[in-house]
Amino acid sequence: MNLIAVLIALAIIIVAFKFNVFLGIAVAIVAIGVGIYNFLPTYYAINGNKAFEIGDEDRAREWYKKACETGRANVKLKSSYAYVLLRTGYADEAEKVLDPIIRVKGLAPEKKNLAKQQRCMVYYKQGRLDEAIEDAQSMMNEGYRNSSIYGMLGYFKLLRNDDLDETTKLCEEAYDYNSDDRDIKDNLSICYFRKGEYEKAEKISDELVGSAPNFVEGFYHGIQIAMKLNKYDKAAEYAEKLKECKRSGMTTVTEEEVNKLIQEVKNHNENTIG
Repeated sequence: MNLIAVLIALAIIIVAFKFNVFLGIAVAIVAIGVGIYNFLPTYYAINGNKAFEIGDEDRAREWYKKACETGRANVKLKSSYAYVLLRTGYADEAEKVLDPIIRVKGLAPEKKNLAKQQRCMVYYKQGRLDEAIEDAQSMMNEGYRNSSIYGMLGYFKLLRNDDLDETTKLCEEAYDYNSDDRDIKDNLSICYFRKGEYEKAEKISDELVGSAPNFVEGFYHGIQIAMKLNKYDKAAEYAEKLKECKRSGMTTVTEEEVNKLIQEVKNHNENTIG
């Protein structure tokens, strides 16, 4: 309930009490009931957010689901629920939350674009990469810009092996837009790595791991770059840190890929010592 609504309710209660004490009590009870009724979705979402922050993914989804099932959840709350679903590996359920938002007529463009942006990640998780790129590119062509969509589109293009020069240009544009974003930096380091510009890749990678010490992809690609530069001590250091990084439903490298790379570093160092 916003401040204006609270003030109006208080004014009505005061007027009611002036007429009759019992009327005032009745109006106050009704106002409290309405307040609780309206606040319930927010209350459930707050609990869902707390559960998510401490890593209790099941409870987080349960609380957010309850909030949406009240039928009074706003777009922001629904988008948060979709984010939790995506982060915890429930892409199909996230799509069911996002599609109705996108279909709402008259919805503010920024809210609709946020839902579309999240749905691009859903498409990616579902293996619908071409659709994800098409939607993300369409939004950018219409002037929609933020760090997340830059990072997302850059990663998708790298994943699809689009023209490397064009992808590098996009990722450099993204870096100019926000040089602090971890996904943007990771994408640019991969571009330089694929072009064989390993020193440039290392420079960006060093920035990344220094600012995002728990980023799986940052250390994973940092190891690959260090190995190309024959810096196996650095690769071994990153490998140890990579083991401690927390994974999520949004992590883009598999555990198998991580373990294989760590083993490559270990094997090289053991053979060198031997």
